[in-house]
Amino acid sequence: MFKKILYLIVITCFVLIIVGLYLPPAVHVERSIAIDRPASSVFTLLNEFSTYPEWSPWSERDPETVYTYSGPASGTGARMTWDGDPRLVGRGWQEITESRPWSLIRMQLEFDQMGKASSYFQLEPLKSGVLLTWGFDMELAAGQEFFSGLMMRYFGLFFDRWIGTDYEQGLKRFKAFAETLPAGDFSDLNAAIVEVEPVDILYVALGSRESAGGVAESLATAYREISDLMTEQSIEMQSQPMAITRAWDAEDYEFDAAIPVAPGDVVLSGRVRAGTSPAGRAVRVIHKGPYEHMPASYAKLAAYMAAHGLKEGRVSWEQYISDPAKTPPREAVTYIYFLIDDTSRENR
Repeated sequence: MFKKILYLIVITCFVLIIVGLYLPPAVHVERSIAIDRPASSVFTLLNEFSTYPEWSPWSERDPETVYTYSGPASGTGARMTWDGDPRLVGRGWQEITESRPWSLIRMQLEFDQMGKASSYFQLEPLKSGVLLTWGFDMELAAGQEFFSGLMMRYFGLFFDRWIGTDYEQGLKRFKAFAETLPAGDFSDLNAAIVEVEPVDILYVALGSRESAGGVAESLATAYREISDLMTEQSIEMQSQPMAITRAWDAEDYEFDAAIPVAPGDVVLSGRVRAGTSPAGRAVRVIHKGPYEHMPASYAKLAAYMAAHGLKEGRVSWEQYISDPAKTPPREAVTYIYFLIDDTSRENR
């Protein structure tokens, strides 16, 4: 009887080994979901790890997980490590290894006891928004001893159910998160984060309520006042005119018509005052085209800032690089600036 049992165990082990050797040596899992937001917003959110805890299926499973970030803030080389309950999420890291704007992000992962794997996000355009695919690939026997690799092949039979379920949950959470952002497509926006230095300005403080003839007319009148004073006192203009928005609400906003000038003594008169321009970290957008097309650039800028986790600071302004008297409207260049609030995600 004992020999029969022993023979049965040996035969069973032999069969398991033979079958295991014919099982797939690699596993591939992927899930997809449609997201009603432009590829620029979806890609930007996924191209960094700072928002990961807000939508990851595993962060919901173990809210106490500690995340650490290193390398660049986004793109190739950005890295995140996690350390959580071993029974729920364990420990590991993932790093972005390839980043193709608006279409593909590849990552390498390493789990505490499972070894290395790779994953990716692929974006495909839809009529409205994008189809986001989250994929996972793993060589099951890589780096494993023979029998460990054999067991991993058997585990691989369940990966689609295990990981696929998590990916489905994660994609649903990401969709809900992404669709709270503005819907503007900023893929063609010429934007950069810059450090702005203060300069001396002469300005006239204005308000939309008192601009009976329109904001453009009020600005033009204010610039003439400043220019006349500059001519009288031989004050040199240092750079192009600015319109600085100081405060705004649904009914009114306050703004300054300003001209940067060379430092020096100024005898003020009329409505003209002296001061300094806004300074600090800001988002700068280069708008090219007629002034009446600028609302579209502002909408794209709002989407850009939201996707990058940037909060608007206390001041914004425009600088009119082109002289409207000498430049055709389609070629006019205007710089749009928004100061970045210190509580922005990027600063955390």
